[in-house]
Amino acid sequence: MTPQNLEGKNLFKDSELEFWQPPRKEFLKFNIDEASKDNPGTAGHGGVLRDEKGNILFIFHGHLGKATNNMAKILAMEHCLEYLLLDNLHNVIVEVDSELIINSVKKIS
Repeated sequence: MTPQNLEGKNLFKDSELEFWQPPRKEFLKFNIDEASKDNPGTAGHGGVLRDEKGNILFIFHGHLGKATNNMAKILAMEHCLEYLLLDNLHNVIVEVDSELIINSVKKIS
């Protein structure tokens, strides 16, 4: 995981944010994703935490070597949650496109 503190920086033009929906006021949004070439294969994961204006507060990314796509998804979520716990952040919406992760989190909560 390679954390970067980009607090208060907005690296996107408004037109590039049209597909991204901001969280409601006083919330943050953490988008996470993964990719793997073949399954298992070369994999990586990453995430970005933004405020309601689209300002980037935190980014992580990592190369995982050989891994399945499910392992990459799980590690992306793990790194997201670690950051939220370390910074004691609340009112955060986590967006992920994985039913595996969504169902796993539902079982925990």
